[in-house]
Amino acid sequence: MHYLFIIVGVIVYTGTKLYQDIKAEIGSPPSLNGRESMTSKLHTPEARSNSEYVHYQSNRNVEKNLQHHYTVASTSLILATVASLFFPVLMFVSVVGIIYTTIPIWQTGYRSLVKEHRFDMAVVDSILFPWLLFSRYYFVAALLNWICYVSKTFSFQVKKLDASIRANLINIFGKLPKVVWLLKDGAEIEIPCDELNVGDVIVVSANGIIPVDGVIVNGTTLIDQRILTGEHKAREKRVGDQVFAATVVLSDRIFIRVGKFGSETVAAQLLKHHVAH
Repeated sequence: MHYLFIIVGVIVYTGTKLYQDIKAEIGSPPSLNGRESMTSKLHTPEARSNSEYVHYQSNRNVEKNLQHHYTVASTSLILATVASLFFPVLMFVSVVGIIYTTIPIWQTGYRSLVKEHRFDMAVVDSILFPWLLFSRYYFVAALLNWICYVSKTFSFQVKKLDASIRANLINIFGKLPKVVWLLKDGAEIEIPCDELNVGDVIVVSANGIIPVDGVIVNGTTLIDQRILTGEHKAREKRVGDQVFAATVVLSDRIFIRVGKFGSETVAAQLLKHHVAH
């Protein structure tokens, strides 16, 4: 029963820790409102270069520090395991590693409770680890400490992936055409995208980026839609198939009946979701 309680506790801790860390990492980037924010503002070199460099360096430092503590936590768990089974003297070295890697956790817990007046997982960890050490649950402390850093590492990688997707979407929005070829009375005329209406038919040629969500009414083509789906293989699209903004026409030319454009497209909504979360 005693071991069952420990196992259940470890499982609950792991799930809670993973959820909280991912939520904290992806939490609160600034919101974007409107197409201008997604394009011109974010693609102004003067506004971005310095902040991007600082952000890049900060992320590198965080990742290196996290990897260092993860390595120490892993070593402490291995030593605690060996000490429990064969050489008890190694437990002392394991405890030193546990204390070293939990110092940042205690600092975070102190900041949350004393300065920010919040009771969160960092506070729980700050109470839990000293209690485990004082109670001589060294192996459990080493295991939970390792799980803590596995969770932090995983959530940091999730954050990097999320940021990469967001950056790709922002980049593709910066390349969306400002004008389109509209089919009107049998002729193709060039108009600004802002003047499009639902139901209009536009023409997109090979190597062009589709600026709207809509349905192909004439033509067959291969479309690269990895920006939305992640798939690297181009999809063949023909009359009646749906196409989406930010995807690329790879061959021939197609006629598309406009369904959604601007901030209503799937790509725009996906970008807003990533920025909001």
